[in-house]
Amino acid sequence: MLSMNVIFERLQLAFPNEAKRSFKAALIIINAAHFIPASYIRPLPPPCTSEERLDFISFFLNKETGIEYTCNEVLIAHNVLMGNHNTRVELTFDCNIEKMNQYLDEYKNIQPQSGFAKSFTLISLLPYRTTCALCYEQLKTIFHGAGNIIYCTKIQPCLLYKADCHRCHRSYRVSSIYSIDRKETLITSDSQKADYIHYSGSLVFAKEFLIAFSSQLIDNYVTFEGFASATAKMFRRLCPDIVDIVTIDTLARNLQSVWLYYELTNFIFMTSKLKEISYPYAIAESRTKVKYNQSSRAIFIERNLNWIYHIFTVFWSNHEDIFGSCKCGYCSRVIILDGHQKPRRLVCKYDNVTSLINIDELGPLNKGCPYMPRRRQSDKRESNDGGYYYCDHHRMKYTEEQSMNSKFSDEELGNYLSYLKKLDQEESQCNVGRNDIEERFETKKRSMGFIASFLNCGIIIGFSDSVNHEGPRKITDHLLTMLKLGAKIPSLLVYDAACQLYKFWQYRFNGEYLQKTKYTQQLMEMKLVTDRFHNTVHKGKLCKTIFNPDSEENKIDFVGINTSLAEQTFSYLTNFKLALRSFAYPTSALLTILLFHLKNCDKLNEDPAQIGLIIGTNLENKIEDQSMHQTYCVFETLLLEESNKDDNPDDDDYVDLSDHDDNND
Repeated sequence: MLSMNVIFERLQLAFPNEAKRSFKAALIIINAAHFIPASYIRPLPPPCTSEERLDFISFFLNKETGIEYTCNEVLIAHNVLMGNHNTRVELTFDCNIEKMNQYLDEYKNIQPQSGFAKSFTLISLLPYRTTCALCYEQLKTIFHGAGNIIYCTKIQPCLLYKADCHRCHRSYRVSSIYSIDRKETLITSDSQKADYIHYSGSLVFAKEFLIAFSSQLIDNYVTFEGFASATAKMFRRLCPDIVDIVTIDTLARNLQSVWLYYELTNFIFMTSKLKEISYPYAIAESRTKVKYNQSSRAIFIERNLNWIYHIFTVFWSNHEDIFGSCKCGYCSRVIILDGHQKPRRLVCKYDNVTSLINIDELGPLNKGCPYMPRRRQSDKRESNDGGYYYCDHHRMKYTEEQSMNSKFSDEELGNYLSYLKKLDQEESQCNVGRNDIEERFETKKRSMGFIASFLNCGIIIGFSDSVNHEGPRKITDHLLTMLKLGAKIPSLLVYDAACQLYKFWQYRFNGEYLQKTKYTQQLMEMKLVTDRFHNTVHKGKLCKTIFNPDSEENKIDFVGINTSLAEQTFSYLTNFKLALRSFAYPTSALLTILLFHLKNCDKLNEDPAQIGLIIGTNLENKIEDQSMHQTYCVFETLLLEESNKDDNPDDDDYVDLSDHDDNND
């Protein structure tokens, strides 16, 4: 410990005027250097702001010591005292934050135009850890920048600090780690526990704000724009002096980006063994395209969408092993499947896009392009130019003919319809049919919603985008994808057109377009019935027997089963049609999965922020690592992206559509 003589020598250098030499003043100045850093604004503040900072410290000293200090005297004392490490250590000060805030408020009244007083705050958000997780070195906390904390009812300015480990190329932040060499944002199970969520930019979200949005989303079907608008109106009434800090658009855009990654991180940590995940640093990108190239966010989502869906379908189809049986008494006994067309969003009009996921069983499957069209500005449209109804990848192909695969698929469909008409057995006929010919649009094209699968206990376990249409081939693709990704599917299936699906399987099984594999064999062993509501309009003999859930041969299996669960859940999901169709692919798919996950958690009254629920269970070996299911994109057309990068139109001719643009037209 330093002797009092050494400390006194430092005080003599700091305060040449003996009348102003004060031990308390030295403590205040050292403390102010920590809580009121000179570089609290980045880039460095203008000289006037720096002078105002010194003026405030002088004001503080006068209030505490009764001695008048000039700005120059404060600066000299600061440099002398802060220039010696031992002095800084010994002259510690138990800062009274409330008192400093009180003086700051008084100072604002005296100097209402002070730029320093308006921007400075005593709220300091420190890194979630100051010891490197890799090398265990104790790190120095340094100032990072100024920001604003968004609470449910107020905005508060704050100072952000970081702790850099140059050896491991990591910068520890408030709720994340910035990987300096890889330029990525890392989120760990420890950083996710922080009370404030901040990845990049100047807006910091109190965790309560993000949780409030999740609750409003599930119960009140709020959109990001609606929630931001309502919050801004609340700020305007409660805090009218800070309404200019953030606009509604800025708040909505940042909320969308941060919330997606926050809830995705909760989802991954809850349902997998991962305790750390990396995201692109440009986390606040709202557009799927940036200068004609995929944004880093869109690329990340596409590359990991199969893995995210794999986790979702495996975890929730096995939820009984994690949470126990539901109170319904028939947990996970029946799978109920249907299509939902309400959230129809604008998609590219190009049709010849093929999915190869189930090529071994179904052959190439025409799915259509899920991307949003890139449309010309209204004042530059030409009546004979249909290119603006197509995405970047297909805007030059709008006059292209259908591929042979597509033509052959149509021919096969015709053969199948003929097969149904020529059946001699009267009991095989059904008065209810489904037109499997995809919808053709003269101008803009919308998707056909999505296909979803439910367990009879109400848990959602499957989801597929339905870009073109819903039909037996797409339903089969949906089920095969779930099986291949590891989902646990019951042998009892309810579908509103079970009779048509059954005939489709019988007609094609062990043929070129439904080849026999262990997955298709599992489908053929399933018992199919029509839900009770739709079965009332089916008049065929088979529909009233083998496809009737209440027939003598089926009632034992389906007693107590709510076969109309899909229709009832879709009635609830209809409330989300604006939220679901206002996003472009791939963000739309990610948002849908997160919505279903939160809905499942809500149904079981489970906290979505739980961590590592599969550890120690049989799912630990079923849910695979991130690298096992990564892919660039499930749509083969994007493989041409690299070769098309140089083929870009004039910037003046085309404009980007963000995730929120014209999907509600």
